[in-house]
Amino acid sequence: MTYRFTLLSLCVLVFSLITGCAINRSATAEGAPLARQVTESDHCGLTAPGLVYVSNAQELNRLSRLPSGKLALKQLRAIAFEREHLLLVSLGQKTTGGYGLTLQSSEIVDDVLELMVEVRRPAAGAMVTQALTTPCAVIAISPDDWEQLRVSGKGLEGFSRQR
Repeated sequence: MTYRFTLLSLCVLVFSLITGCAINRSATAEGAPLARQVTESDHCGLTAPGLVYVSNAQELNRLSRLPSGKLALKQLRAIAFEREHLLLVSLGQKTTGGYGLTLQSSEIVDDVLELMVEVRRPAAGAMVTQALTTPCAVIAISPDDWEQLRVSGKGLEGFSRQR
């Protein structure tokens, strides 16, 4: 009887330690959100779907060379890169207007910063501009406490990258 109790206690202790080690949070240690949407644009200039990670002002300056990019870089230059980095989430080139992305939530699970986004598409039969667009969202994210970044949402091919 004592042996069973000790074995059961040991199993409970090990399980508690394993589950207690998982990090799962939605704010920084200072209470700030892990991610916030800074802006979005119909004309980012990123012709392929994916992520662009910007960790300093020099990398931000390279965005001004994107073809047909019309990002509001002045607004992005106000970011304090020692506290936040930028992430551009691109839908790639679209043949009409009416597309966009909105940040829904952010959470760190273990070492993964997970961002959920909502993808907007024009409704069937909607009147939209007949022009090539390159929609994206610009999200400020905490650079701390994660090793992998994952962006997902209904209707979005999941994107992931290592730090």
